[in-house]
Amino acid sequence: MNWLKVGAVVIGGIVVFFVLNSVVHLLLGLLTAIAFVAIVAGGGYVAYKIAGARRRRQVKSNPEERRVPREPESRSIAVPPVTPRPATPQPAHHDVEDELARLKREMGG
Repeated sequence: MNWLKVGAVVIGGIVVFFVLNSVVHLLLGLLTAIAFVAIVAGGGYVAYKIAGARRRRQVKSNPEERRVPREPESRSIAVPPVTPRPATPQPAHHDVEDELARLKREMGG
């Protein structure tokens, strides 16, 4: 009877090992597939953004296409001249010694 229990434990351990091995293998395969799809999708997004930026920066080759149409002179906006503000008088610079003497008188020193 003892050998039967030992055999059952060994066979149960082998079965648990294979089941856990299959579960771990399945999870790693799923994680690998998700990482692969994320890398491919990210690369596609970056390529799309780079291609879009190149299209926006493309310089027109024909000089006629580069010329910006000007508005007629009758539609120009009149800007009134700006008058400069009068200069504010600078405060008189006091002598440091005079200021120090005044502070000493006020402080009672």
